[in-house]
Amino acid sequence: MTDRLNSRRSFMRQFSFGSTALLLGLNRAGAESGSAVAPAPEFLQAGSKGYAEACQLFNSRLKLRPSMVARCRTEQDVAAAVSRAAAKRLQITVKSGGHSFEGFSSNNGGMMLDLSEMKALSYDAERDLLTAQPGCRLGEVGDFLFPKGRLLPSGSCAGVGIAGLTLGGGYGLFSRKFGLTCDHLTGLRMVDGAGKVHDSDQHPELLKTCRGGGNGNFGIVTELRFRTVVAPKTFRSQRIRYRRLSPARAAELCSAWFIATQKLPGDVFSAFVLNGSSLTILVTFFESGSQAMVKKAFATLSKQAWKAEPVHIAPTQQAIRRYYGRPGPLPFKNASAGYYKSYQDIASVMPKLAAQVAKVSGTVWQVNTLGGRINRRDYAAESVYPHRSYPWLGEIQGYWQQASRAAACIKNVQAVQSILADAGIDKHYRNYPDIDFANWESAYYSEESLRMIREMKRRYDPENVIRHPQSPRLAEASE
Repeated sequence: MTDRLNSRRSFMRQFSFGSTALLLGLNRAGAESGSAVAPAPEFLQAGSKGYAEACQLFNSRLKLRPSMVARCRTEQDVAAAVSRAAAKRLQITVKSGGHSFEGFSSNNGGMMLDLSEMKALSYDAERDLLTAQPGCRLGEVGDFLFPKGRLLPSGSCAGVGIAGLTLGGGYGLFSRKFGLTCDHLTGLRMVDGAGKVHDSDQHPELLKTCRGGGNGNFGIVTELRFRTVVAPKTFRSQRIRYRRLSPARAAELCSAWFIATQKLPGDVFSAFVLNGSSLTILVTFFESGSQAMVKKAFATLSKQAWKAEPVHIAPTQQAIRRYYGRPGPLPFKNASAGYYKSYQDIASVMPKLAAQVAKVSGTVWQVNTLGGRINRRDYAAESVYPHRSYPWLGEIQGYWQQASRAAACIKNVQAVQSILADAGIDKHYRNYPDIDFANWESAYYSEESLRMIREMKRRYDPENVIRHPQSPRLAEASE
């Protein structure tokens, strides 16, 4: 998960589902008043050393070539690069982890800001304040916090960047207990479309909008500040496996799984992963008192399984490494498969969907549990993430190793999407984008979310310098 659970791992052959402050070189520009600095970003163009490496995205299917890459190591570098792009009227996109499903961190013909070397981390224990630069990956954040006994609820894929995940919401194995990653964001610094630096301490509406609506829409975040939670000492997981399922049987099991996951304790996460005609149900939890309820909820599904593994117990830091996934890059076509209120949302099309998934190897349809503290009213009031009332989130995935299989895999993913669209599924997770979503604004955001994002756009990037194919923009914004 990129927040995602990574059925990417091994290309689906193996299903496996980041008061003294320790300062590691944080470097920032002056605040909004502006201090004199001598910025020196490294600009790369086609043919120059490091350009091809900088252009490489996690999804190797995508081949985007910006006219210029600005390799930034400090906030000053970012501000200088933005000023240069604005002067040349170049589109800006922002790469931190480079995991965008559709390559929204890059572009053709514009400037890509590469923030992957901005990796400073600090933690102030007295204030419970984690400060991270945007190039930090989830695995690095976890490795930094666990020895301190702390945890930032986030995704499980180690290579995903903390910035993109947080700014689009951010969910994972711990979200039902603690909330989304963006719910733990307490402050940030951002460079706007004119190269000016802002701090959310002076602009609370900026912080609220960046909690679910900030990825690549109106500014470049150069620092994120979080509160953390106590890290659970142990982590429990179980896999329940089925194989050679008929479409009808897959539908029956899906219905049973939705029922089983309706009233789980907050620390319990589950995923329904249909990979061809095989199914893996993952269950994770970290409070020992939940084990009896988990056993009861999944008893029937376990009895009917080809193989129900025993509950695996391990120290949390060690256990979650099982879900880190491949470092990449690799080719794939993944996208949101929609939010669901109940199994009834998909009941009429489930046999057809299961049959379609089984048609082309490497196709995976996955549903993850949400709910729990994601639904907190105070979290909802202080963010623009709009889909808190949905207890389940789907994802469609297509993977291949041979280029000759790419077209068939992509076509099958699109066929599954069409089945879901015909069932009326039209709300989607912004961090699982699809370039082909026709009504992407209403799919990703509510009307109020869009209003706030556009207000931030008007305030911080009215010339639409910072943009990607699915960034909300002003009607009068230039292209």
